[in-house]
Amino acid sequence: MLEGNAGAFIWIASQAEDSAELIAKVENAMQKLGLNINDSEQVQKVLNEDDLSEAVAELIPQARRDKESVVCGTWHKFKNHDA
Repeated sequence: MLEGNAGAFIWIASQAEDSAELIAKVENAMQKLGLNINDSEQVQKVLNEDDLSEAVAELIPQARRDKESVVCGTWHKFKNHDA
């Protein structure tokens, strides 16, 4: 997935009751890919889709279709661990 890069950040959307459930679903999905999560930032419930960036808003329709899905956006890879 990382193609030799040190890591990446991605926007993710999924259905969850709270942030703890969301983080658990994402961690499970990433573990299935053989990846570890180092940090989770900007975990939030979507109340108004008009306030979302285009990159995040485009993930919402697919996440709505399947309650169990974890929808990932573009992988923004970085070469160094200190990036």
